[in-house]
Amino acid sequence: MNFTAFKDTGNWYKGNIHSHTTNSDGKLRPEQSVKLYKSYGYNFLCFTEHDRYTDYRKKFNTDDFIIIPGIEASVYFINFKTKSIEKLHHMNGILGTSEMQAAAPRGLFKHRQRLIPRIVYKEWNGAEEAERLAEKLYSHGCLVMYNHPVWSRAEPEEFMHTKNLWALEVFNYNTENECSLGIDTRDWDTMLGKNTFILGAATDDNHNSGEFDDACGGYIMVQADELTHDSIVSSMLKGCFYSSSGPGIYNWGIDRNTAWIDCSACARINFICGGPVGVGRTYLPDMPGGKIIHAEHRMKGTETYLRIECVDSAGGTAWTNPVMM
Repeated sequence: MNFTAFKDTGNWYKGNIHSHTTNSDGKLRPEQSVKLYKSYGYNFLCFTEHDRYTDYRKKFNTDDFIIIPGIEASVYFINFKTKSIEKLHHMNGILGTSEMQAAAPRGLFKHRQRLIPRIVYKEWNGAEEAERLAEKLYSHGCLVMYNHPVWSRAEPEEFMHTKNLWALEVFNYNTENECSLGIDTRDWDTMLGKNTFILGAATDDNHNSGEFDDACGGYIMVQADELTHDSIVSSMLKGCFYSSSGPGIYNWGIDRNTAWIDCSACARINFICGGPVGVGRTYLPDMPGGKIIHAEHRMKGTETYLRIECVDSAGGTAWTNPVMM
């Protein structure tokens, strides 16, 4: 198998696709959030307000920064006696390409359109609720990302077979700093291991409350021809990006039976594979405390999928998207 993830040509664009402002429960106004992310070198931002779609492209788009319209839609399972939220589904609807928009059977959401979140009090069928919510977003021309499953107390069976999911949120900077429930590669590997292909994304889910840092810590790096909506979203659809909370990935691929990666200076590189026990491998620097910027892993031929993680000395991680074998 010969595979190279990224082209020699093309530009790199940094973005956050999970973000809240005063239009829902965030503390920054949209213009303040745009200013913050631009100051950290971001090229695009998706506002995903709780159950409210927004489209600020006309207000904030410039030559070096664009807004991608979106929404975070919800279903809640509430304990009738205690009124506590037992579990939930949160999914981002991210406005798709022009082709997806034109084909949307229910038309497109309008700026500031509100969706009434579904609330379940008695019988909870998580899989059916996830299917219903994902179909609603997809039918309005959106890419659908399943958000923070561990934090949501969602079981894998409640979302792993959902149709129309584009990506799983595998790193959420907010929930990681709130309560250490922001990383979910376990469910990602479970889905991939059952031959359910899904991309992974790192995000902020920033609310900017001031209680803890939740901004500019989880992002995707997209390789695209230009900084336009269609170019960025098309690359996202194709998986032409990597996710990160710090390290950079320059390129990676498979040359016949050898997987390889080039990255920024890291403390370890993990080749994570599906298949029989023992098909993956972690590579460390030659010397304790050293750095590693390149690794190669000889495949055994029994792998079912491959993804790679690059971890720096501070614990920051970059995740490739998976390739099925």
